[in-house]
Amino acid sequence: MKYIYTIGIILALSSHSLVYAQKQIKVTGVVTSGSSSSNETISGVSISLGGKAIGSSDRYGKFTITVPDNGEVTFKSLGYKTVAVAVNNKTYIAVTLQATTQMLNEAKVTSGYQTKNRALSTGSAVTISGKDIQGVPASDIMSLLQGKVAGLNIQNTSGAPGVRGSVTIRGISNINVSGDGNAAFLTPTSPLYVIDGVPVDDNANFSYGFQQAGPGVSPASQIPPEDVENITVLKDAAATALYGSRGAYGVILITTKRGNSKVPVVRYNGSAFLSTVPQLRTVIGGKDERLLRIDQIMKYDTSYYHALDMIANTPFLSDRYNPYYNNSTDWQSYFYKPTYNQTHNLNVSGGDVKFNYKVALGIYDETGVQKNTGYSRYNLNMNMIYNPNPRFKLEAQLNNSIQRQRMGSGNGLFNTGVAAAADASSLLPAPTLFSSVNSALSALKTEDDNKVLITTATVNLSYDFFKNFKASSYLNYNGQSGTKDNFTPAALNNNQALYYTYNDRATTIYNRNQLSYVFSFKEDGEDAHNFSLFGFSELRASAFKSDAMKNDRVVNDQLQGPIVKQTGFASSKGGTLEYNDLRTVAFAGQFSYNYKQRYVLDLNYRADGLSTNGPNAGYIKNPSIAVKWNIEKERFMEDATWLDYGSVRLSYGSNISPNGNIYYTYGKYYGSDRYNNNPTVVTDLNYLPNLSLQPSKATTYNAGVDFSLFSNRFTLSMDSYYKQNDNIFQDKVISSTNSFNKIASTEISNVNYGWEFQVTGRPLAPTSPFKWTMSGSFAINREILAALPDGLREKIISTGSDGQDIYQRLGINSLSNFLFNTKGVYANNGQVPVDPVTGLPYRVGGNDPLNYFKGGDPIFTDLDGNYVLDNNDRVIAGNSQPAITGGLFSLLQYKKWSVEVNASFTLKRDVLNNTLAYQFSRFGNPTTMGSIVPLSMIDYWKQDGDIATYGNPMDFVRNGRINPFRYNQTLFQEDGSYLKLNSIKVYYNFDQNLTRRYGMNRVSMNFSAANLGYITRYSGANPETVSALGRDFGGNYPLPKLFSLGLNIEF
Repeated sequence: MKYIYTIGIILALSSHSLVYAQKQIKVTGVVTSGSSSSNETISGVSISLGGKAIGSSDRYGKFTITVPDNGEVTFKSLGYKTVAVAVNNKTYIAVTLQATTQMLNEAKVTSGYQTKNRALSTGSAVTISGKDIQGVPASDIMSLLQGKVAGLNIQNTSGAPGVRGSVTIRGISNINVSGDGNAAFLTPTSPLYVIDGVPVDDNANFSYGFQQAGPGVSPASQIPPEDVENITVLKDAAATALYGSRGAYGVILITTKRGNSKVPVVRYNGSAFLSTVPQLRTVIGGKDERLLRIDQIMKYDTSYYHALDMIANTPFLSDRYNPYYNNSTDWQSYFYKPTYNQTHNLNVSGGDVKFNYKVALGIYDETGVQKNTGYSRYNLNMNMIYNPNPRFKLEAQLNNSIQRQRMGSGNGLFNTGVAAAADASSLLPAPTLFSSVNSALSALKTEDDNKVLITTATVNLSYDFFKNFKASSYLNYNGQSGTKDNFTPAALNNNQALYYTYNDRATTIYNRNQLSYVFSFKEDGEDAHNFSLFGFSELRASAFKSDAMKNDRVVNDQLQGPIVKQTGFASSKGGTLEYNDLRTVAFAGQFSYNYKQRYVLDLNYRADGLSTNGPNAGYIKNPSIAVKWNIEKERFMEDATWLDYGSVRLSYGSNISPNGNIYYTYGKYYGSDRYNNNPTVVTDLNYLPNLSLQPSKATTYNAGVDFSLFSNRFTLSMDSYYKQNDNIFQDKVISSTNSFNKIASTEISNVNYGWEFQVTGRPLAPTSPFKWTMSGSFAINREILAALPDGLREKIISTGSDGQDIYQRLGINSLSNFLFNTKGVYANNGQVPVDPVTGLPYRVGGNDPLNYFKGGDPIFTDLDGNYVLDNNDRVIAGNSQPAITGGLFSLLQYKKWSVEVNASFTLKRDVLNNTLAYQFSRFGNPTTMGSIVPLSMIDYWKQDGDIATYGNPMDFVRNGRINPFRYNQTLFQEDGSYLKLNSIKVYYNFDQNLTRRYGMNRVSMNFSAANLGYITRYSGANPETVSALGRDFGGNYPLPKLFSLGLNIEF
């Protein structure tokens, strides 16, 4: 028995020693950067014990934790080497983290509403840090991504403040063309935006404004660049499969910043920037304009006396002493001016692992370089995370923004009012209320005000029922209301004021409930066979309604409302323009398996039901499969110290995007005339209901490799893809015997395939005082047409009176231009071919001598050999979509200085220079007033024997017949390739020891210059600010240069 007592005493003493060894103590300390010459502190460093987060460093890099006196604490921060420190009963620890580029495996990739280790991510995804897009003021953060991601094509089609450009991932997914002439546009296929876990569709309300992703507000525009943590671009089906509906055009994930400091942190970011007017066109002014037109008439009219008579009967040519025609007005100077603008952001954040919060207030105000235009944004964003224990987590977010846009007399993307006014003759007097150029006053005096109010509220609850089994639920509300008020004074509208008002409201309720479970089987004491199950259900209800009212012949300029004169009732209109109500439901799941993170398999499946689907379509199924091989984890690579990371990826999958609305599926009824004095309801015979209407579907095959070499000194990602877009929506005219005019058709398909390269290099040694990072993106995309309605093999799309039709043929690009082929200029009459049968020279139309070609006329290809220029002579020429896009990036750092340079390029894109064609056509009638450009820098035909590029613009008598400067010819189709210097940024960080004396933790300043210039062979003003169809017609809003000075302070 005594032995039992002895053993009991020994065990009691041992347990007492164990308890004593595990005594909890309070430890304080600071985390500093070993890569900084002044040992700057690091905030937000994650501190963990035994794999469990126990705290983080505050804004001063300081921390306070309670741990066992003999425990081991781990300090981890992205961009730095992870450090483990033994406490050893110390109450103060100074931790130094060394910068590292070994982040590839540590980096997290979010896709399919899940965040995974980079080694387990099987999709094609690129993540851009929020720091990479800061420093340049912008109304839309997407413009700051230009050239940074291979396969992401961003074109700034307009320089108007608040107007977003075109954004596509891996080529165009829709080939529908609407509009007429220069105003023809391509239906947008912008990617799906997922902002903090909530999907937001950029294409939903594209009909607001100009029916394209131009006017209106992008979901990304409500987020200031300073509030962005990171942006991830998902490109293939493996990455986007679980997004299902609306994921067919790619997905862009935007994650905003969170609080991570126990002590509240106040950050201010502000900048003042100057927008300068780009180089404008050169015009002939004053008496030189008059003398040139007189000289043209005297040289090229049919007779001397007819020329004198023409001049005498043209007042602005003959009456030079009349003060109305004796001016030299620079019209462009009245519409363009440099502007001074500003942006300010105030951010208050704080908290720890259990609770953190952030409140961000932002103001952005920009006045356009075109007068009477501008954009303002006011936003208040708030979020919080409550995590009282490891099992329960609550996230809440509330974003509000008010955005105001002033468009003058334009629509945001184009400003034809300014274009028309700036094209006025310099002989006319400056714009006044008595001026004959009303388009000038319209651009300056039209009152145009557009406002958009966006409110977004999100709640996310998650709970771990047991180890590795988590349930979560998202609930989001998005409300958007827009108004447009446009008032034209009576003096500018035939003495009758005109008032137009528009308003819309869009609401969306989104809910997602998901379950996830992770389990593993061990092998040799470590997790070897790892399984992950993930599933969710998704509900989405959205509604959109727009109304407009037009008041014609308003009583006076002071009553801008519904009161109109009796004569204006008939032309005044009002009512609902559009009403849509959409419901979607989806079920999705994912099974993932990996063996020691060496071999990875992902299986995804999603079924979508949409209210726009026909009843015969049912649920749309979207499967995907992806595999990945992480080569560096193989045993035979253990000695390959030069390889940090290497993987091979393969994937297949599909996504969908809704088509049309419920009216295309089930038809529409509307009220009609009375019958027997009773109201009637009749069927809308415009569209035949399509009960089999299906959403557009994108199927993608992708193969990729990723490598990181020599301690991440060199990284490379390559992807090859094949993407087929089926069920592309288009109206199809049907036989009138059906009683209906047309039907919503989904019979078109196109294919995009290509290659993408993303390279990063750090050429300098880690010990060098200089740090230099260079990167480049390069993407090749080929797009071809795969199917047309009714089994057609080719089709011509007419785009209006300019004759620039689009030719669609299976096997070539979908947006080929259909033009007359110009091969030069006839040097003399002897070069004009003669029909051997009739003896008549090459001609247009009939046998009138004015129809015959002669020296100085363009040489057109006579495709059918009939010696007559007609529509049968047009050829397929060019492609409005770029074949190659990419960008270059350089960041050089030295102590507290850093210089960043960004550039982008677009290659092998054809642009139709309609502006140049129009300028030549202005010489076609010398008795018509209008601006003319000097021809001294243009290679045009002047006399017999000249070998010239352009024909003779002076022969106004014949030019009306021959039409040598017609828009639809290859003469004006130019190479729109360019290399653009996007921005240069210079940063300086002040010494923390100095700034803390004045109560500021960090202070930095930056200078940036954006849109600095282009290297291009294009002869027009700008090869980028053209329409999505590659047409430059002079009415585009120019892209200004920006110069900014910024200040960043952290308190």
